[in-house]
Amino acid sequence: MLKEILKEFLLIDGVTSAALIARDGFLIESVQNDPADTEALAALGSCALKFFSRIGTSMQMGAVQQIVFEYRAGAIIITRVSEDELIAIITDTKSTLGRLSYLLPKISTRMAAVI
Repeated sequence: MLKEILKEFLLIDGVTSAALIARDGFLIESVQNDPADTEALAALGSCALKFFSRIGTSMQMGAVQQIVFEYRAGAIIITRVSEDELIAIITDTKSTLGRLSYLLPKISTRMAAVI
């Protein structure tokens, strides 16, 4: 069921990979259209979420909910699904980040219900 929900991201124009990651950096499940090192994405995504959550806590803003890294060739979006899991999405330049920002919470809510 998790893989089926992740596959919905691949139907969004420009999304090349989607991964469900444990808070400790282990890859739970992933789907991809293009080759991507999802194990590295899991480890780095978890570290980034922890790092930026510490900043938010020290500034009394709470834990981070979403991180967006924009690159010349696309973007990586990391979103908290629950206290223990997060979703990482890799896009190419065809993706519309506004559309993803709208769809991500809807799909993440369904993902959290399955977990």
